[in-house]
Amino acid sequence: MKTIDASIPRFLRRLLLYILGNFVLAFGVAVAVKSDLGITPVNSIAFVASRIFSIDHGLMTALVYCCYVLIQFAILRKEFLPISFLQIAVAWLFGLFVSLCNHILSFPAPETYWIRLLFMIASVVIIALGILLYLRANLLPQPAEGLMLAIQKKTQWKLHNIKIIFDFTVVAVAAALSFITVHKVIGIREGTLIAMLGVGKVMSFFSAPLGKKIDALFRLGNEE
Repeated sequence: MKTIDASIPRFLRRLLLYILGNFVLAFGVAVAVKSDLGITPVNSIAFVASRIFSIDHGLMTALVYCCYVLIQFAILRKEFLPISFLQIAVAWLFGLFVSLCNHILSFPAPETYWIRLLFMIASVVIIALGILLYLRANLLPQPAEGLMLAIQKKTQWKLHNIKIIFDFTVVAVAAALSFITVHKVIGIREGTLIAMLGVGKVMSFFSAPLGKKIDALFRLGNEE
């Protein structure tokens, strides 16, 4: 197995892995959009708002994620680390990737339900891989994850429980927004539930066998 050149500084290797993970994650979101069976929970507000207000999905994703950073600041106040504002840059990078991936997958959505279901399942696997990649880089959290960590810091609740509450809350807000504005629920379907239940399980399944391979590929092991 070929590995990243060890002469490249370790931070740059981690940064490359982080960017790759965010791109893979954005591609998974785009695949979910293409399935037309519902968007992933974390991206639900951005997707629904983009459809309601006819704004580019990637741009709306960046705006919503920037709001997540501001909410973190409001929660943590003096405990909010200045470096965490770099999550705003992450928000815009991820939004750009979402726009790019939606463009790459600009072909017509499949009409057959079972093919669309396969797209949704594929998106769950791709999203799980993307999260695994950027987490192995051990740099900044994505804004949504950063918000959950901020809530955990203030409440001392278990992160797993916060994740469940967060997912249900953003989906509820997205559903309410669409119902109030267009009088029907858009973007929230069975695929949303599949993603809510499936991403964590897929990550758990792949974490052990892929984690060490990713570290080896990017030479992220202990270095002198």
